[in-house]
Amino acid sequence: MARLPGFGGSKTVGLDIDRGSIKAVQISGAGGGYALQHVGYHRLPPGTILDGEVADHDLLAAEIREFWDSHSFSGKSVTLGVSNQKVVVRLLDFPRMGQADLQGAISFEAQDHIPMPLDEAVLDYVVLGPREERSDLDRVLVVAAQREMISRYTSAVRTSGLRPAGVDVKALSLTRSTLPDPFFGDEGAMLLLDVGAEITNLVVADRGNPVLTRFVPVGFVDFVAAVVELADLPEDEAERLALDPRVRLGSGQDEAHETEAEPEEGSFDPALVYDVRRGLEGAAQTLADEVQRSIEHHRSQEAAREVSRVLLSGEAALIPNLDGYLGQLLDVPTSRGHPVEKLSGNRSNISDDQLRAMEPVLAVAFGLAMEEE
Repeated sequence: MARLPGFGGSKTVGLDIDRGSIKAVQISGAGGGYALQHVGYHRLPPGTILDGEVADHDLLAAEIREFWDSHSFSGKSVTLGVSNQKVVVRLLDFPRMGQADLQGAISFEAQDHIPMPLDEAVLDYVVLGPREERSDLDRVLVVAAQREMISRYTSAVRTSGLRPAGVDVKALSLTRSTLPDPFFGDEGAMLLLDVGAEITNLVVADRGNPVLTRFVPVGFVDFVAAVVELADLPEDEAERLALDPRVRLGSGQDEAHETEAEPEEGSFDPALVYDVRRGLEGAAQTLADEVQRSIEHHRSQEAAREVSRVLLSGEAALIPNLDGYLGQLLDVPTSRGHPVEKLSGNRSNISDDQLRAMEPVLAVAFGLAMEEE
C-alpha cells in the first residue's frame, strides 16, 4: 500500500534496513499462494543508519553489496521500506471525483496537512473507499516523504548494484504481512506494532484499512539501554540477557521460569534477574504510554471502533513475554503477529524452525515483498 510514485513493481525482494541490520525476503505468488523463496539477515556496523535515515551512504552501499553477494536472491529488484520523522501519513476525506481531479485536490489540500515543503516531498495516495455507507466522501490515505531522504536510500541501493523497484512505508507494509487474512472486521480495530531496532512502526487498522499511522522513537536499543543502566552491564551482555527466556517480563515469573530453563553458565543471580527485568519493564512502560496515546487519539475520531487486539512484531518481540506484559499495561489482548501464516509453503534457504524463530524480525520485509492485491 502507498508505494511511492516513480517506482512500483512486483516480484521484488522486500528489503528492510534499519540501524541494526538488513533483513530481506523473497516470495513468489500472490494472495493466498505466497511461497517463501529466500531469506537474508545481515548485521550493520554502528553509524550506518541513524534515526531511520542513511547516515553513511558509501558504507551502506558496501554492506548491501556484501550481503547480496553472500545470498542467492533471484534478480536484483528490491522494494525498500522507510520509517522516520521525514515520512508523513495522513487520512483525508475528499468528495468522490475522477483521478485527475483528485490528484489536483490532494496536492492543494496536502499543503495544510503535510509539515514539509511539497516541492521537497514525494507524494502518493491510496483511495480506501467511502467514508461510511452511502457517503459521497472517499477516505484517502496520503503519504509524503522527503525526497532527499528517499534519494539517499535509493542511491545506496543502486551503488550496491541493485535496482530500487519500489519504496513503501514500513508501517503500512504490516497491513499486508501481519493483519490476519481474512479479516472479517467484526471484532473492532486492530493495532499492529513493529518494535524495530530504534523505531516502532504503529498502524491501527479498521475493517482492513489503515486509519492511523505513527512512527514512535522507541526501539529494541532502548530496552537494551535500560538494562545497561539498571544492571550495570556492557551492551552486548545486556542484549543477550534481554532475550534470555529466564528473564521474563511480568509479575510472578521468577521461580517458574528460572526452573524451566537449564542454566547456561550456572544459576542466575536473583539480583541480576531483578535488575534486568526492571530495566525491560521500564522501557516497556515507555512504549506502552506511546501506544496508549495512539489508541486514545484513534478513539477520539468520529465513528472509530475500539482497539480490540494488538499484534506485536520486530526485534523487541523476541523479548520473552513482552507481548503479554504490554497487554497487561494496555488492557488490550496482545500477542505476536504471524506473517508466516500468509505463506503456502517454505522453499527457502532456512528451515521451518529457523523461520519461526526469525518471524518477528521479518514482518516488515514480508510486507514489502508481498504484492498489492
